[in-house]
Amino acid sequence: MKPVGPHFELLTEKIAIDCEMMRSNIGQVVGRVSVINYESKTIFDTFVCYPEPIIIKNTEEKYSGISCDDIDPEKGALSFPEVQCHLLKLLSGRIVVGHDIRKDLNVISMNLPSQVQRLQGCRRYLQFASRDAHHGPSLKNLAKEVLGRPIKQSRVSSVEDAVATMELYRNAEADIEQEQGK
Repeated sequence: MKPVGPHFELLTEKIAIDCEMMRSNIGQVVGRVSVINYESKTIFDTFVCYPEPIIIKNTEEKYSGISCDDIDPEKGALSFPEVQCHLLKLLSGRIVVGHDIRKDLNVISMNLPSQVQRLQGCRRYLQFASRDAHHGPSLKNLAKEVLGRPIKQSRVSSVEDAVATMELYRNAEADIEQEQGK
């Protein structure tokens, strides 16, 4: 897949983001990121690649929908610094909606140069896997219960997840704005 966008002309005040993750020698990193607008049109969608000495240990394809071919720069994956640059411009000044958004924003704000420097200063790498316990209902269950439609029926897609998240937000938008005093 070739990257989509960024399509700055499609930006709206409210956008949704979803990231799919992979395991590397520095921990969890973003493997695909998608941003959609309020009308669920894709603004940005790309797979992400990393420079040496960062080594992808597992794309977690069953859960992420990412294969090793997807993160190949020769097949269209964008470098992490390039993705960060696009996201900084896209997210700036927007209301950003996401399911498990704290995790997504944390992984896309990683300081890659300091991670590379840390790796270059080490002789051994410590690898560990950690699955944070998810709090609240899964996006898959929310889509089925609230939207009345299934998601994640085939290959996992961050675009599909971002669209479902925006639909869920639009469904609850009036209540959310009232709760926030708008």
